[in-house]
Amino acid sequence: MVPSMRTRHVSAVLVVCAAAAILVGAATAASVQVTVHAASHAPKVNKPWPVTVTATEAGKPVAATLTMQILFSGTPVGKIDNGRVYHFVGTWKEKAGNEITFPAASRGEPLTVQFIVKAAGQTIRKNWSIKVQ
Repeated sequence: MVPSMRTRHVSAVLVVCAAAAILVGAATAASVQVTVHAASHAPKVNKPWPVTVTATEAGKPVAATLTMQILFSGTPVGKIDNGRVYHFVGTWKEKAGNEITFPAASRGEPLTVQFIVKAAGQTIRKNWSIKVQ
């Protein structure tokens, strides 16, 4: 049986729509870039540990939210700033005097600070390994 012109036209439209959806999905899946800059991987007990988080899309600042938590062996064991959600555009940095500090009980423990950034419908998790000195 030979397909009618109408059937071939609908099939061609479906193929074009599927290809477009794949291209749009691929473009949005990796469009937000998040970078984390911290003073070191060895913060000192009870000393400020300045951190900067940047979120961009296609090289331009993007509106985002940030939460941070502490992981031990991949398991969340604490929230930074009590789980506060920070809203920012492009770059986030805690104000002087409000930087992250680590208590004496964390000294020598292999920990990970996880930065959870939500922007443009995406959730990006960046991990920063630390060992408090």
